[in-house]
Amino acid sequence: MKTQSSVLHHYFRPVELALLAITLITLLADALLILSSGQKVFYFAYSAQLVFAALMFGLSFIYRRNGRSELIGAVTMCTGLFVVFTAAMGLLNYLFLPNLRPSLDWWLVSLDARLGYNWVEAVTWSVSHPLINDILRYAYTSNLYQIVVLIVLLGFSGRIYALHGMIMTLTLSGAFTVLFWILFPSIGPSALFPLPEAVTSVSRQIVGTSYGNELTNLLQNGTEIILPNDTRGLISFPSFHTVMALAGIWYSRSVKWLFPFFLLLNLAVLPAVLVHGGHHLVDIPAGMAVFALCAWATERFQQRFDRQGKTIVSRRLQKTSMSHPA
Repeated sequence: MKTQSSVLHHYFRPVELALLAITLITLLADALLILSSGQKVFYFAYSAQLVFAALMFGLSFIYRRNGRSELIGAVTMCTGLFVVFTAAMGLLNYLFLPNLRPSLDWWLVSLDARLGYNWVEAVTWSVSHPLINDILRYAYTSNLYQIVVLIVLLGFSGRIYALHGMIMTLTLSGAFTVLFWILFPSIGPSALFPLPEAVTSVSRQIVGTSYGNELTNLLQNGTEIILPNDTRGLISFPSFHTVMALAGIWYSRSVKWLFPFFLLLNLAVLPAVLVHGGHHLVDIPAGMAVFALCAWATERFQQRFDRQGKTIVSRRLQKTSMSHPA
């Protein structure tokens, strides 16, 4: 008779179990906050994400049940976990609105000033160079698509250890970033400094003056009802876009034909975080520190619990997948 533990380990790998635990804790926190605060949530709007995640979990269980394809099982499981976690953590972020704790923004502005950085001047310069501005815009919006590409490529090429490492690093970084923001909120310079009319009239900035005004209103007043499609990126410090950019670089290393492209693309994401993401300059090194810490913690976890995946699992799973065609 199979024990509950053996069943769990049959369908989940060690990293996936850790991610499942983090996700369930986040969902429990969401539920408790909703019950205690009475905050309205449009639950039906989350149904598409939940149905998609359930489909991913179902496929993973099917392909892992008889050892049919561990590669498909890993890709679908990681995808489902990442979708549920991001939805749950985004909801948690909004459930702490309004956040009336003292903001870090003016302190961050003073740090930027000491480094000689001014957000309005940076955006003005970017807008005056339309080609550069457009390149940075596309780079900034590519972050999530890069993660999707890496999930597919790492998983189906048998790089399960790297796939698990990327998803766990992003999960830990996301959790840390949101929890830090709950205690020490910041929404960026776009909420503090209006851009000149001459700039806004020709600008295609993703985060500009109007976006900053929306963030200020959310921080001070919250929202009547939470809808996932209407949520805004609330967090300035540390920059999660920087975390995703570094994840794109770090975890694409083993895909030799992809790495040079991702390296150049994500190097462009860093200045884009400033001019299109409405971030303080110091948000970037803070994001780098968060990534480094979480990637280190992930590596330590994998070395202890996922050593087999690093050494022989990838080759063995590729053979298994080829001998059991989908």
